[in-house]
Amino acid sequence: MISKRNLLKSLGMIAVASTMSTGALAQDTLRLTMANGIAATVPTSWMFTDYIAPRLVEYSDGRIDPTVTIGGGLCSEHSCVEQALLGEIDMGSVSGGNIGGFGSTFDILNLPYIFKDDVEAEKVMNGWLADELRQRAREEMDIHVITVVPSLGFRNLQNRVREIRTPADLKGLKIRVTKTDVELGLLNGWNAVATPFDWANLYEGLETGVVDGMYIPDAYVAARKFYEVTPYITTTGGILNSHIIFMSAARYDSLPEWAREVVDRVGGELQAEAFDIDRKWQADRLAELEGEVTYYEPTDEEMLQWYQSVPEVWVTVKGTFDPALARRVLEEQGMDELLSGLEEAGAL
Repeated sequence: MISKRNLLKSLGMIAVASTMSTGALAQDTLRLTMANGIAATVPTSWMFTDYIAPRLVEYSDGRIDPTVTIGGGLCSEHSCVEQALLGEIDMGSVSGGNIGGFGSTFDILNLPYIFKDDVEAEKVMNGWLADELRQRAREEMDIHVITVVPSLGFRNLQNRVREIRTPADLKGLKIRVTKTDVELGLLNGWNAVATPFDWANLYEGLETGVVDGMYIPDAYVAARKFYEVTPYITTTGGILNSHIIFMSAARYDSLPEWAREVVDRVGGELQAEAFDIDRKWQADRLAELEGEVTYYEPTDEEMLQWYQSVPEVWVTVKGTFDPALARRVLEEQGMDELLSGLEEAGAL
C-alpha cells in the first residue's frame, strides 16, 4: 500500500510536470503561487507580501510573477504543506509545531528551553542549524526550505480563568497545543490538560470555553486580539515560535537555474534579517497589550518548578530528535546546567 507521503510526492511530481509545459521552461514569465494561513498582523505574512514577493520580481528583472494569498485564503498551516506537495501552490509557510505531522526534522526547534534567548537562537540558526534542517527536510519530507524564521518570539502561557504562578495552578485547565509530542508532553507535565485544537477556530474555542488557554507568544495575543478572551499571561518562556517557508522539493527542482538562484538569494537575505524584523514586530504588537492583560512573572523559585518537568519531556520525545544535534546547540550557547540535567535524565 502506498504511503500518504509517497502518494503526495507522486501527485506533486505529476502536478509539477504539468506546469513545465508553460512559459517557465521558455524562461518567459514564471508564475509562482505563494500562500499561507497566517493573519496580516503576523510578520510571516508581511514577509510574503512586502519582502519575498517584491524581491523575487526585482532580482528576476520581472521574469518571476508571484501571486500572494495570506490569511488562509488558499491554505491553512498543515494544508499548505499538503497543497505544496500536490503542486496546488508553489510556496507556503507552516509553524515549527504544525509541520510535525509530516516528520520530525523540525522537532528540535520545539524542545523546551533549547534556546537561551533570541540572541543565542539567532546565532545558532543563522550560523549552521538552518542549513542542517534544510538538508534533513528535503530527505524526510520532500520539501525545499527557503528559510526558517522566528515568529513573534518565545511562547508563554495565556488563559481565561485565573492567574497562574506555578504548574500546580494549571491543574484541570484545557490548554491548546499544536500537534507535537513536545508540546503535549510539556503541558501535561505542567499539570494542564494538553488539548490539540485548530488554530483557525481558537478564538471561538476560548470564547466558548472549549479550551481555557494556549501556549503561544504574547505578541500573537495582540495580533489576533486573544486578550479579549484570555486576560491572564504567565511568562514561562520555553519554546521559540518559528515558521518554515518552503516549496516542494519537486517544484523547486523544476525551476530553471536562474529562478532557483533568485529564490535562494531572497531566502538567504531573509534568513539574515528575520530576527531583527521579528523584534520590531514584537515591540509593536506588545505595546497593544498594555492595559489589556495581567502579567505574572514567576519568581526564581517558582521558575524552578516550571523547569522540573523539562528533562522528562525531552526523555518522552527521545528518538524524534538527533541528540548530537541538540547537544551541539546547547554547547554552543554554554547551557551546561541544562545539558547536565538532560544527561542525568537520559535524554541525550
